[in-house]
Amino acid sequence: MLSYIMIVLNLIILPIFAGCGLCSLLRVKKNITGSFLMGYIFTWTVIQLISVPVTMMKGSFRFIAWCTVAILVIVGVVGLIVSIVRKETPLFDKKRISEALRELKYSKFTLIFAIVFVVLTGIILYNMIRLYHIDQDDTRFVVNAVDILRTDSILRTDPTTGTALKLVYGDFYKDLVSCWSVFLAYAGFVGRVSPTIAAHSILQVLLYFLILALYWRISEVLFDSNKEDGLDISEKQEVTEKIVDSGKSGRANLESRLIFMYFVELVTAFGSYSVQSSEVFVLSRLWQGKAVVAGLGIPLIIYLFLKIGNEPQRWSNYIILAMTAIAMCHMSAMGIVIAAVMIAVFALYTAIITKKLRVLIISAICCVPPAIYFLISCMTDYSRYLQG
Repeated sequence: MLSYIMIVLNLIILPIFAGCGLCSLLRVKKNITGSFLMGYIFTWTVIQLISVPVTMMKGSFRFIAWCTVAILVIVGVVGLIVSIVRKETPLFDKKRISEALRELKYSKFTLIFAIVFVVLTGIILYNMIRLYHIDQDDTRFVVNAVDILRTDSILRTDPTTGTALKLVYGDFYKDLVSCWSVFLAYAGFVGRVSPTIAAHSILQVLLYFLILALYWRISEVLFDSNKEDGLDISEKQEVTEKIVDSGKSGRANLESRLIFMYFVELVTAFGSYSVQSSEVFVLSRLWQGKAVVAGLGIPLIIYLFLKIGNEPQRWSNYIILAMTAIAMCHMSAMGIVIAAVMIAVFALYTAIITKKLRVLIISAICCVPPAIYFLISCMTDYSRYLQG
């Protein structure tokens, strides 16, 4: 029972609380999906920024875990105070909820799609949990996470043999700057369960809901005329939300978004055209960092540049973009390159269509963290840090 409580408290409520606080500090409109996304982006960013120097100095894993929890709590509390002072819209807005319920009540088509979407989500989650795939990467991510939690150290033991790691070989060059195993160990530590259980049963569900939350935000950009967005940066906080007319416009928006989400899940469920497709990664091994890059990181950068294209003058867009780049570095070594290349390409395109040079300049600054981590990975002599 204690484990269930700790999982809900530390892996669901705490990230949402921290994400909600960060939304207030950055003047981002708050809702449950946006706060959930923001909370985990911030969590990965904090772990990445702390774990690299701690690993190089042979520090304690529990120091990383407790620092992460403390930072999330502090950001959440400060953001809550700021939100109360500014009298911002609460996380759960009764008007927004009642409007959605009214649209479902008066539109059978929308209600049917909502039910089908929920059922399809349940089927996908069942398949993810019961039919997951285990391969050699588990000896790096999951076994290493178990070893990190057992020894309270990072990259000091070869997870395949259990012996002290004195010589550097294989993928250990990448694990210093992209130690996704630290997050798996963190999830097991704060959830009071084994990292194996956290990876194969808990994080698969949470990460999939993060992906759904992201695509729900994308659907809002594409179809909602109000542009109410969990990651929408706004310098002007609205105390009251505009209520959509109960006629055809509001229902059409919700119907379009549900249809979009329905097809997203269809593509995910039947996207096994290749063993390397992002859909297969999401369905079969979402606990691995490379799968999170494919399923969440890449579409998140696309989403953020949709926002930057509409609002290139708002600084908070670029702060979230920088956090996303750092978070992708934490997920996987390929996330370092993918984040930098995607930001560079999309920034150039966005700067051309918006005729704003600042987009290119600030986006280039967001590429600095991936560049630094790439250089560390290439240049670090592990023997100086890992030999006893």
